[in-house]
Amino acid sequence: MKKTLFLFISLSFIGCNSTKKISDSERVKIISELDYIAKIDQEYAKIPSEEMTRKYGKDKVWKIFEAKRDSVGKDNQNKIKKMYAQYGFLGFKQVGKENTTKFWISVQHADDDVDFQKEILKALKKEMKKNNAHKNEYALLEDRVAINSDQKQRFGTQVTYNKVGQAVPKNGLTDSVNVEKLRTEYGLPSFKEYYNFMTTSHFEMNKELFLKKGITEPKLYQ
Repeated sequence: MKKTLFLFISLSFIGCNSTKKISDSERVKIISELDYIAKIDQEYAKIPSEEMTRKYGKDKVWKIFEAKRDSVGKDNQNKIKKMYAQYGFLGFKQVGKENTTKFWISVQHADDDVDFQKEILKALKKEMKKNNAHKNEYALLEDRVAINSDQKQRFGTQVTYNKVGQAVPKNGLTDSVNVEKLRTEYGLPSFKEYYNFMTTSHFEMNKELFLKKGITEPKLYQ
């Protein structure tokens, strides 16, 4: 019985990754891997490059691009999961403010694994309270989890677009009256500033389509 209890306690400590101390050599290796993860993530977070479009043509490029993006995303998620299992949440104290964002970004994009997003969200909340994580990244991930769970969002960070191309909160807001106060508290730009930026970006990316519809400029919030 004592041996069984000892084994259980030992396994509990082994599984408690939040207290794992990271050596200097491990930190260098982790940061190098995070650099790669962030670079490849951002490469496929945008639209197909002109070179890729020329190579595959407009009709095929998106299908090829999305397949590659999904593959890259899955690979990044597996790497982040492995890091998290070994070291716990990689916050300011573990890897620095810039590199914790590189840890977070793949989780933010892990829409095919909402359970993992929820797990990291819970850990992020604890670390945020200890000033070991970015508040705006917590807000972004909370909204992402809400959308992926078919719920309304608190901060309005996840957008979709109406018929005239104006950005609107996807699934709506839980509290539209206090959203500006919340956004300020969590270090996010104002609703108007963010939504006008997203509207303008969407217009520029789809300008030819909007011009055909007779929409000659982005429909901004006043």
